[in-house]
Amino acid sequence: MPEQSKNFSFQNDDKDIVCTPEKKPTNTKLYIHSLVGIAIMVVFQFLPPMGGITPIGMKMVGAFLGMVYLWSLVDTMWPSLLGLIVMGFSGFAGKGAEGMINTMLNAFGQNTVLLTLFCMVLFGALYESGCTNYIANWFLTRKIITGRPYVFMAIFYMACYWLSTLISPISSLLVMWPIALSLMEELGIELCDKFWPYFFVGMFFVSTLGQPLFPFMGAQLIVVSAFQSMSGLLVPYGSYMALNLIMCFLLGATYLLVLKFIIRPDVSKLKAVDAERIAAQNTLPPMNIQQKAFLYMLPVYIVLLLMPSFLPKNFPLVKTLMTLGPLGVTIVFVVFFSIIRFKSGPFLNFKEVAYGQLSWGIYFMIAAAVYGANALSDDSTGVKAFLLDVLNPILGGRSEMVFVAIMFTVALIITNFANNAAMAVVLMPVILAFSEQMGIEPMPVAMGVGMMVFVAMLTPAASPHAGMMHGRKDIYTTGDIMRIGFPQCILALVYYIVIGYPLAKLLF
Repeated sequence: MPEQSKNFSFQNDDKDIVCTPEKKPTNTKLYIHSLVGIAIMVVFQFLPPMGGITPIGMKMVGAFLGMVYLWSLVDTMWPSLLGLIVMGFSGFAGKGAEGMINTMLNAFGQNTVLLTLFCMVLFGALYESGCTNYIANWFLTRKIITGRPYVFMAIFYMACYWLSTLISPISSLLVMWPIALSLMEELGIELCDKFWPYFFVGMFFVSTLGQPLFPFMGAQLIVVSAFQSMSGLLVPYGSYMALNLIMCFLLGATYLLVLKFIIRPDVSKLKAVDAERIAAQNTLPPMNIQQKAFLYMLPVYIVLLLMPSFLPKNFPLVKTLMTLGPLGVTIVFVVFFSIIRFKSGPFLNFKEVAYGQLSWGIYFMIAAAVYGANALSDDSTGVKAFLLDVLNPILGGRSEMVFVAIMFTVALIITNFANNAAMAVVLMPVILAFSEQMGIEPMPVAMGVGMMVFVAMLTPAASPHAGMMHGRKDIYTTGDIMRIGFPQCILALVYYIVIGYPLAKLLF
C-alpha cells in the first residue's frame, strides 16, 4: 500500500481540520430498541393469520418488520442474522433443521450477496491504494475554477458525487469536508456568512444523490436485486445509470441556478480560489503503477458490465461476459490484481483490503433483505393479496401519474426515518401488485422509488451519512439542514415525478 495518507487534507497555518464522529445513541436506547425489534419478531410468531396472510406469512412478516426496525435504529449485522434465524424457524423453506439449512443456503448463496462481497474488495482496493486523493485533487486543480465561484462549486460538487459513487457518501464526505473547511478558513468565509450553509448542505445533497449510481454495488444492490427477484425482470444497468446521471445533473444544476439567481448569497470571496495555489498547497507524489492500474480499471470494469446491454448478444466477447455475469467479471478483476505484484506484495492484498473495507453490516443485510423480500412476494405467504386488499382504497382506481406520485412521496417520507434500502424493499410488493392491476410496467416505478429512497438527509435516522452530517454541529445546525435540505428534497420529488418517471419509461 502507498505510504501517503489515504485521507489527505489541506493544511493551514493554525491546525489541521479533522472530522469528528457523529454522536452515538446511548446504550440504554440501543437496548430498548433492540428489545422492541426482537419483540416484533417474537410476537408475530404467535399471532393468528389475518387478512389472507397465511400462518407462515405472519412469521415471515414479523421477522422482516423486526429487521427493518432494528436496521433503522440499532444495527445492520446482528439483526440480519437474527432475522434469518427466525425465518428459518417459520417453515417457509422446509421443516426442522432442513428449513434452517435451506434458509441460510438460499440467503448467502445468492448471486447478489457474493457480488457485494467481491465489489467491496475490488472498490475497497481503490480506496486503500490512495486513489481517492488523486481523484479529488484532479477536480480541484482544474484551471477553469480560478476566479469563477459557481464553476468552482460545480466542480467541487462533481468531486463529491463521483467519490460517493465509487466508494460511499461517508468516504466522500470524510475526504472533502476537511478540504472545504480549510478553503473556507483560508478565504475568510465564516459560519455567519449566508453562503456557508448553502455550500455545505449542497455538498451533502450531491454526495447522497451519488450513492445509487452503480446498481451492482452498495445498498442500491439490495433494491435492484429485490426487484429482480420478485418480478423476474432484469434491470439494464446502462438505462439505470443513465437515469441517475441525468436526474442528478438536473438537480445539481437547478440548485446552483437557484443559488445564483434567486438566493444570491455573497460569493465574492470565492473569486480568490486559485487552482494553481490549491495544487501547490496539496502536492501529491506521482502516481505509482498500482494506483494507475486501479484508476484505469474503473472505466474498463464499467464498460464490460454495460456491454451486454447495448451490443449484439452473438458477439463472442458479449457471450463470455453474459456467461460470467457481473459476479464473474468482478472476480476476474480481483484475481488479476491479486496475481500482479507491486514492490513486496500484490496489487490487491485480499486479506488487508477485506479487513479495512468489507462492510459486514451491508453484506448480511443484503442476504437477509433479499431473501426476506422474496419470501414476502411468494404466494404461499399471502402478503401480496393482503396488500392489495388494504391499499386498494388508497391506490386502486388512481391514474398512473397519481399512483407514481403517491409511491414516490411515500418513499421520500419514510426513508428519512428508516433504513433506505429496506424501505424500498418494503415498497416493492406494493409496486408490483398495483402495476399489474393497473396494466403498467413496474420497472420505471420501482427504479424511481429505488432512487428516491436515497434522497435522505432530514433526520439522523435517514442514513449513516445523514447521522454523520447531523452530528457535525460545527458545520451545520438542524435549522440549516431543514431550511435548505427540505426544499432540496421537495425539488427531487417533483423532478422525479415530472421528469424522472417519463424518462424512466423511455429508458427502460
